[in-house]
Amino acid sequence: MEKIEFECPVCEKTNSLILMGYDKAEFDKKCKNCKADLEIIKTDSEISVEEKKKITTLGKKVPLDYKKYKPEVTNEKTAAFIAILILTSSLMGMHTAWTLSNVLEIDYNDYEETEEINLEIVVILGPTANNASNLENVTIFFNNEEMDYTYNGNGSYNVIVIPGKYTARVIATDHKNATMVFFVPPQEDYLRLPETNEGIEGVNKFTFRMEEGNGNINLEENIYIKVFSWCPNLAYLFSLMGIWGSFVTYKRQSYKNAQIGAFFSVMAMGFLIIGPILGIMALYYLKKHKNIFTASFKN
Repeated sequence: MEKIEFECPVCEKTNSLILMGYDKAEFDKKCKNCKADLEIIKTDSEISVEEKKKITTLGKKVPLDYKKYKPEVTNEKTAAFIAILILTSSLMGMHTAWTLSNVLEIDYNDYEETEEINLEIVVILGPTANNASNLENVTIFFNNEEMDYTYNGNGSYNVIVIPGKYTARVIATDHKNATMVFFVPPQEDYLRLPETNEGIEGVNKFTFRMEEGNGNINLEENIYIKVFSWCPNLAYLFSLMGIWGSFVTYKRQSYKNAQIGAFFSVMAMGFLIIGPILGIMALYYLKKHKNIFTASFKN
């Protein structure tokens, strides 16, 4: 039995330890004064005393002021919302295309409030207005029906019609028969340009430039015929691109392709104004929520 005195390395107070027949040993002991955990190592020649190292374990409790992570759970809803905007705009474009494709086939005789329109038919001979001469005593056919007219002089004839598509043919002696296809839109009667007091070319005024000789000539169609012939096809195409873009957006596959689809949904001009507004909204939200798309297609 041996009594050993040692000094605590923490508080520097003297402590004692009784050994029961050990020459070499390691002991754990608390300081009587500061209660520090000590590690005592005895060898043959000396005794060393050190403060026992503390192993600190991290607590599992999250600090109260720690900002909680909120996983992104709204990606699918956001993509669906944007896809609905694009799809709605595109479907409006489809409806507009269908409407435009049927405008030329509307029979305005079925509408009681349809007003008659005073058309100005100008018949001249010559390639330009400066060296043209007027033609009188012509025969005018609308859709193969001879029309009554009032001659105003200077090659100008007034014909009363209702809105609609017409194939007009003018026949003059010693001249080629001239044919023109045009559409007369609904309008106020007797529209005139304030500067010249003449009708509006292509709206309620149509000029037939005749050529001398025999045979037939086809004159250029008015702008309404061209619009109603080409615009429906473009609107259908743009709408289909928009529908494809809405699918890409819903699946969150490609940010760029979603933008392309939204752009074409605007170009489809659904309901003229409403569709483009929805498409522009979709473009705005696509840019704002670009990160909802698959990473490999984001850039």
